[in-house]
Amino acid sequence: MEEDNKNIIEEQDTELTQDEARELEEQKRAMEAIRKFTEADEDEDEDSLGEITLKSIIGGDILQSRFMLHQVVFFMFLVVLAIIYTGNRYSSQQDALLIDSLKMELQEEQYRVLTIESELLNASRQSEIVNLLKHNGDSLLLHSTTPPFIIKTDDNCKQ
Repeated sequence: MEEDNKNIIEEQDTELTQDEARELEEQKRAMEAIRKFTEADEDEDEDSLGEITLKSIIGGDILQSRFMLHQVVFFMFLVVLAIIYTGNRYSSQQDALLIDSLKMELQEEQYRVLTIESELLNASRQSEIVNLLKHNGDSLLLHSTTPPFIIKTDDNCKQ
């Protein structure tokens, strides 16, 4: 019986070592698979664009390359900058049109003011005032018959 017990213990020991051996084998395979996977990633990083041909560009395969996938954020940034640039350009064109229309309006007002000033200057001449008074008829103002003269005082003489 003692021999049977020893045989059973030896069989269990061999089973344990066989289980351990299987586990070690599985771990080795897993490590080898990980190593192959990382080596494949390193190979892809070296040639991240892959083969660039006209067919890959037209077919869109180039957009699936690792390089393009890493640059998506940069492309989005460029799109945002293009939108901002376009909006700014549109806004500046609208401002330029407004400035031009305001310049034309200002010039028209300057011409109108100049015209009114010349009409007022013309209407304030002595001959125009006399003609206006003659046509009005209800004025008591008359044309002076004596020429103007300077009144001298002591203050004026001292200077």
